[in-house]
Amino acid sequence: MAEAPRATLVKPVERRTFLRYSLFGTVAGGLGAFGVGILGFLWPSLSGGFGAKITLPVKAKDLLAEITANKAPFEFPAGRMYIVAVDRSIPGFDDAYGDIAPAVDGDMGLMALFQKCVHLGCRVPWCQTSQWFECPCHGSKYNKWAEYKGGPAPRGLDRFPAEIDGDGNFIVNTGALVTGPARTANVLQQQPEGPNCVDL
Repeated sequence: MAEAPRATLVKPVERRTFLRYSLFGTVAGGLGAFGVGILGFLWPSLSGGFGAKITLPVKAKDLLAEITANKAPFEFPAGRMYIVAVDRSIPGFDDAYGDIAPAVDGDMGLMALFQKCVHLGCRVPWCQTSQWFECPCHGSKYNKWAEYKGGPAPRGLDRFPAEIDGDGNFIVNTGALVTGPARTANVLQQQPEGPNCVDL
């Protein structure tokens, strides 16, 4: 007569072991989620927002016409940029900005400027009366091409490279910041055209 199989006894998990494994699991899960978040920050999904190539919703020729008519830059908040009209025939322009400001109509072109002040990072608004960019935080001033004109800023505003495609779209690469010109750069040689908005 065969013996009946013996029942296998399962050793109960001790409370201390259970708590240890629970703690390790919780810590590992938290570190894993943190790691995924860091990877997402370092390699964001760029699909047309800031940090990627942005096609503006207005054609390049229409942008130029609007900027010229309004005597004010075109502001595009989603790209954290201003678009300004430039005269590429001014001496020294090609050496300073020729690679980042494409021609639109003859000598007239467009240049994309980062809105952030290079001093401490405030958004720099446009002053319609002076025709300059003037930072309300600490008084840095830049002409309409964002060249340094005064205040504590160490240089002119930073820029983004831009291009015009075959369909006349103005495309700005906000993932490739171009350092602004030195304080001594003065290609435009523009004086304020009226009262300043910021007196600091």
